[in-house]
Amino acid sequence: MIKGIFMAGRSLHSGNQHIEVVANNIANINTSGFKKEAPFTQLLDEAGNLVIRQVTDYKQGELTHTGNPLDIAIKGEGFFTVETENGEMLTRDGRFTVSQEGFLVNVNGDKVLGKDGEISFSANIFDNESTITVTKNGEILAGKNIIDELKIVKPEDLKSLEKAGNNYFTSLNGDYMEVEEGEFELSQGYLESSNVNPVEEMENMIRLNTDYQSSYKIMNQLDESLKNANQIGRV
Repeated sequence: MIKGIFMAGRSLHSGNQHIEVVANNIANINTSGFKKEAPFTQLLDEAGNLVIRQVTDYKQGELTHTGNPLDIAIKGEGFFTVETENGEMLTRDGRFTVSQEGFLVNVNGDKVLGKDGEISFSANIFDNESTITVTKNGEILAGKNIIDELKIVKPEDLKSLEKAGNNYFTSLNGDYMEVEEGEFELSQGYLESSNVNPVEEMENMIRLNTDYQSSYKIMNQLDESLKNANQIGRV
């Protein structure tokens, strides 16, 4: 009976974590470039210890036209590279602007990196009515002047990536490689939508809540049975 309570308690704990994952997916339905997570799996390592593995679905999201020349979407493989206070991070979120200092930055205010480093435009680029153009292979032009080329990279293994908050990904071993031409295509004036399917996630949430309630009832019933058994033992 004690073992049954322990198993029900573990089920409640994992169920709560699964619900949090699905709730986060639903909350990011409208977040550009967001990649949904599947409920985690529990595995045993070689030493017999329980290991939790989170699985991210990197499936391509739909491209949505915005008409904003600084909105960039990646079709195919790869991630944008961004310089943050915690080092280089990867993202599929291509909502960019030009800062007051003339740097290309994302929605978090972090600088977007090109192959030559931080991407910087001249301070009077807009005064001169220069048009910013981003080609399909990532080349950035202000008017006819080539500024840089977006640094589009990928890890050797997607499983090595971890979510780092703010729609960023990072890899502990930093094994990034530049994506070859033909493996990706950039679309200027578009954003990649979240790959979350709201219908699927709502169905997952309903199922998980039902399972959670069942585990909760089982745990209460076992606990009540244990109390009754202890009372009988005192007679």
